[in-house]
Amino acid sequence: MTQLNYWSDTAKNREPVETTLSNLGYDAGYVGIIKKIFRIKQTPVSKLSPQQYLLQDAFCQQAELQASDALTYTHTGQEVYPFGQSCLRSINRSSRGNGVLFGSTASNCASTFKVLDLYRRRERTRLLSAKRHVIITCDTGFTPILKDIPGSTVTGDARSAICLDNSAAGNYQLVGYESQVYPAHFGGAWEEAEQHAIYEKTYKDRIVALIEHSLSVLAREHKLDADSRIAIVPHNVNVYTWKAIEKKLNNPQLSFFTDGVADHGHCYGSDAFINLQLLEQRHAEPIDDAMTTTHPTPDYYLCVTAGVGGFFSSVTLTRTDTKKDPFYD
Repeated sequence: MTQLNYWSDTAKNREPVETTLSNLGYDAGYVGIIKKIFRIKQTPVSKLSPQQYLLQDAFCQQAELQASDALTYTHTGQEVYPFGQSCLRSINRSSRGNGVLFGSTASNCASTFKVLDLYRRRERTRLLSAKRHVIITCDTGFTPILKDIPGSTVTGDARSAICLDNSAAGNYQLVGYESQVYPAHFGGAWEEAEQHAIYEKTYKDRIVALIEHSLSVLAREHKLDADSRIAIVPHNVNVYTWKAIEKKLNNPQLSFFTDGVADHGHCYGSDAFINLQLLEQRHAEPIDDAMTTTHPTPDYYLCVTAGVGGFFSSVTLTRTDTKKDPFYD
């Protein structure tokens, strides 16, 4: 079973949503809607350039990265700006040129998940000899179109490193990957208004269908009973949408974790790993002052994301050792 470790952080500066949206030309009424209905208060914004943000501290000097056999760099905006190619070259230098290097962005916010699937397929077929695969994700809102998803959320700056290994110990096991792709919406933000209206109307139902399918596969292939607890780890688009999805599913086994939305906004491919970190911190907290026991740890984590262009993906993980210090420390 593939082992997964990860490291993730967000930019230190927290910018109020009012600042981000006013700089993009939105009025106070729209800002109020975003804050109140979608429950987004602030987002992490780096004062450094995207290139500096990726390479500051020791982000690209981790031993796991330098010892990897294959490196992938994902970024939602990689194809619209030289930033992505520049980061690829920097990562290659940091790894001393030892890893097989490629970039992935075609599935937008779901690109990181898609690369997880590529590793899983490669491991099953043994077509490549690489054992350790590292996925670097650094998403920054470096252009106006990447700072705002109209009527839904605002975006922040974050970075993560996911280390996949089929031989070493890890914090999580990669249990499964599922995807549902809708070619009619490949145009994404540039599709016709009528087609986009259909996408908006069916978005929640498609997320529900993805989660239900992922749960059915989990029940069929792994030990899953009525007492099993599954944490839904969503991308941070908005709380409003996820509450509606939770209501549609009406499944008491599921708990939806949306605490990351208010402070982080949407950080593209790093969302799931930001939220896993927050969940781990939550599990370590006392339930109340009178008790010393921690919040129950879920049996499975179902990470769910949707990429502009009709890409809906989920990754299922299970914690291997709840007492082990996380990789990001």
